[in-house]
Order: sequence, then structure tokens, then C-alpha cells
Amino acid sequence: MEKLPRSPVLNRLIQDQIKQYITNNHLQPGDLLPPEGQLALDLGVSRGSVREAVKALESLGIVEVRQGDGVRVRPLNFDSIFDLLSYGVVFDPIRVGEILQIRIWLEEAAVVDAVRRISPETIAEMETLLDRWTAKAEAHDDTSEEDRAFHRLLYSGLNNESLIRLIDIFWLIYHVMPMAEIGPDAQPLATVAAHRELLAAVRSGDAARTRSFMRDHFRNLEARIGRITRTSTADRMTASASPKYNHAEIVG
Repeated sequence: MEKLPRSPVLNRLIQDQIKQYITNNHLQPGDLLPPEGQLALDLGVSRGSVREAVKALESLGIVEVRQGDGVRVRPLNFDSIFDLLSYGVVFDPIRVGEILQIRIWLEEAAVVDAVRRISPETIAEMETLLDRWTAKAEAHDDTSEEDRAFHRLLYSGLNNESLIRLIDIFWLIYHVMPMAEIGPDAQPLATVAAHRELLAAVRSGDAARTRSFMRDHFRNLEARIGRITRTSTADRMTASASPKYNHAEIVG
């Protein structure tokens, strides 16, 4: 590795060099990087500078630091995306509606291929899941995990782990929002019924029909998220319309 000059962007330069080392040496997930001292020597920087750069790469999900073991390459993950989005929507709830729209577009497209590839065994598993979901809805228990599991199973035949993880990110973001803002599902049994209709469409093998049901089954969630958007927009308009006073006016 090339020795780096000291500069205000030293941390970023060290990160780039470590990422380049991983790429140039074809390191795979789980492979060890050189020890901290060796990296510092190769780059001509202090061990503290290397340590800070490694911490930054760990926060991005590129490497994993294991005490007593060293620094290892992490598999591809979406941790940093989730952290960024989940932090941002708390301060800008309007984006939750936009993220939901992205999820709808993604699932409408993916479900067409899912219909063609889903196995009878997976369909049977989803039917069992819906029975459990119904029982929990009737008992007024939380059913969010069943909802999440349904969508994971639906796309399992595509063998695309990145798709599953992206859908998981969208699901988790909604649960970052306070329930008081989103509001509980007022018709949990209707939600289960909508998913039963969706599964029936999947079982029929009709991709166009399934895509239509996929779009419709998001209506309830859209309405609940829409309330957040409208409230947030109203709050912003109220804040912008509020009179502004400078210090001199208040004193006078």
C-alpha cells in the first residue's frame, strides 16, 4: 500500500486504501486484514489513525472488528442504509410515504417473477402462516412478524437475498416510527384476508392478477402513513407561518 501524506482528509484516505487492499487482494467475507500495526506501517500513519478509519469502515458495514481476533471483511449488508434511513425518517416523516412508494414499486415488479417460481411447499407454508396470523389477529395480538414472514416467503423462490434484505429494511423503517404516529391497524382481520386473496392469486399462477392484488393490499398502510405525511406537512406550514421576532423587537 502507498504511504499517505498527513492531511485533513487522512481518515478518508486510509479508508480508501484499506478498501483498495481488500479489492486488490480478492479478500472474501470472513477473511482477516493485516494487523493494525502492519497497516499503520504500510501507510506511514499512526496506529490511532488506522483505528479510527477501521471504526468508520465498521460503521459502514464493510469490516467487522472482533476482540482478540482482528479485523475481518464483512459480507454485503445494508446496515448503513438502514441506520441512515431510520434516523432520517424520525426527523422527516414525509419520507416514510416516499419509501413506502419505493417498496410498492419494487414488490409489484418482483411478484411477477415470484408467481412463476414459487413452490407448492412454500405456498403450503404460507397458508399455515396465514392460519397463525388469523388466530393472533382474533386475539388482538401483534401480527407484524407474520406480515414480515409472509413477504419473505413470497420471494424466497427468487433466490435473491438482496431483495429480501431491502424489503426487510422497508419493514423495519416503519417500526422505527412511534406507533402513536402511524396508528394501529384498525382492521387486522381484513389485513389477513387481503393477504389470503393475494396468496390465492399467487396460487392461480396469474401474474397480472397477483400484481393487482399486491398493489391493492398496500392501501391500508398507505392510508396510515398518509396521516403522518399530512400532519407533518401541516406542522411545517404552521411553523413557517408563525411570526418571527428578532431580539430588538422583543426588547422594544
